[in-house]
Amino acid sequence: MDTGWVIYGSLLIVGAFLVFDPRKGARPIIIMILAVLAGVGVSLVGIFQGSNANVDNGLIAFHTFGAQGVMLAGNIMAIVVGAGGTRIGLTRGRSIASITLGTAGLIAFPLFMTDVFTGWMWNIGLFERAVIYPIMIGHALLGSSVAAAQRHRATHPLPPLTARVTARVER
Repeated sequence: MDTGWVIYGSLLIVGAFLVFDPRKGARPIIIMILAVLAGVGVSLVGIFQGSNANVDNGLIAFHTFGAQGVMLAGNIMAIVVGAGGTRIGLTRGRSIASITLGTAGLIAFPLFMTDVFTGWMWNIGLFERAVIYPIMIGHALLGSSVAAAQRHRATHPLPPLTARVTARVER
């Protein structure tokens, strides 16, 4: 599982750099920054386990920093992606879903942190998943939407530039 988190984080960063063009404005840059923060965060979770040994030796700080980083950056990324979804290739429904998922994750975050810091530890796994699953579902929505848009472009290529200019002039 730890290896999976590191791979997930690495692929998130690489994928963001492959999909988003920073020359197209602030939104792609923000998404790329959030993807790097979330990717590094989830990788830290995989590298530094939340074990009793890491609590004792102090390495739990890296796990905690990574977990909180991915929880915040990942959910904010889902909201930012959803807000500009049509420009990225998301349908209106997927854009709304991405915003809703990110918002739900951000709402669950303080509940999770309260549960952790008070020592109450009541059903901590439920709260943790309420923060993390929206991120993962948001990434799946983004990835499948980008793939569908690429597939559509491949099967419906644009006509040559001269044909598009002629058609525009004729209108």
